[in-house]
Amino acid sequence: MNEFENFFNFSTDPMTIADTNGRIVHANIAYTATTGWSVDELKAISYWELIHPDDRDKTRAALKTLQAGHPVFALEYRFLCKDGSYKTFLANINQNKDSGYLYALSRLKEGQIVPYIIAANTAPLAVIIVDTSGVIIHANILAESMFEYKTGELLAKSIEELIPKRLREKHISHREEYQAGPSIRPMGSYYNLKGLKKNGLEFRVDIALNPLHEQNELYVACSILDITEKMNTAELALNLERENSRLAKLAQRDPLTQTYNRRIIDELFPNIAEECRKLNKNVSTIMLDVDNFKVFNDTHGHQTGDLLLKELAHIAQSHIRENDILVRYGGEEFFIIMPNCGQHQASEVAERIRSSLEKDMALGYKITASFGISTYAFPNTQLPANEILANLIDESDQALYHAKKNGRNRVQHYSSI
Repeated sequence: MNEFENFFNFSTDPMTIADTNGRIVHANIAYTATTGWSVDELKAISYWELIHPDDRDKTRAALKTLQAGHPVFALEYRFLCKDGSYKTFLANINQNKDSGYLYALSRLKEGQIVPYIIAANTAPLAVIIVDTSGVIIHANILAESMFEYKTGELLAKSIEELIPKRLREKHISHREEYQAGPSIRPMGSYYNLKGLKKNGLEFRVDIALNPLHEQNELYVACSILDITEKMNTAELALNLERENSRLAKLAQRDPLTQTYNRRIIDELFPNIAEECRKLNKNVSTIMLDVDNFKVFNDTHGHQTGDLLLKELAHIAQSHIRENDILVRYGGEEFFIIMPNCGQHQASEVAERIRSSLEKDMALGYKITASFGISTYAFPNTQLPANEILANLIDESDQALYHAKKNGRNRVQHYSSI
């Protein structure tokens, strides 16, 4: 069976193939289920006998339109079912010019339940149909198997019986809300849905909803997938991703001060340089070093020295912008990269940090630091990012040396040396 035959046979819409002499050549499952006739019975009867007498003239007119080479859209006709009742179809019809056969794709003017039940029984996933009270009027074999019920056991049960007790009240509210404005809701809309098997076992489900109408009554078709394994796998992957992210973050950070470590500079700076180049903005760097830190360590101990470095990093971080990069460059030496920042602004930031360290250290010890600054203006040259970075580090370091040489506890820009 090829895909075209599959499409024909398993479509939820009634389909027929007929000739121009009043004979049905073939009908799909939805059509036979809706009318009650088998394919062989339909082949044995002229369709003119099955079309309501009052609709035959317009059907003949439609046939003439088709024979003239035009398609027919939404032909409304009543068709005699095997139980003696008539059902009203709306049909779109086209004619195959080579064979002369008439291809009709129909739908019931009122009522979609019967063909959908047929489709549900051949669907590759669990399907349950409920009325507005939440009563199950149909469940296919896969639905019965998923919830571990015997054949026919789910009929007339409340849909809430398939939901954990603690969630039933909320589900009733959601169901009523959906019925007030029914629409097709695809799978993947909600990922926190739980199902309840007959044995009391809960499992994760994904559900798609399709509203159906029969004689002004609303029904809802629920297509259900067991996504327990999928969600467990997804959660495992997410946890691994979070752990990898945590480890990557740890690898980027200095464990004592939680500032970036020195290795990250080479990774981050090319993007910073490229962005500043595009915007024609400056980039400045600050090298700061605690004055006489060795003496402090020898006097107060390395543990107190570590606490001092942690507080220094906190103070420095509080004075820079969110997109500035604070790096622990060496023992008591820190390096700050400041995108979109000129000489004057960088000097002001360094001065605020210097002043705060001198006055606001919570440890109670008086410390000072010296600062060396460098600024690169884009587009100064077309140097590659690594050379620009090397120049900034070298110039900041030279400026820091001059600050130390000229008394410490001061800010020095390279341009002023």
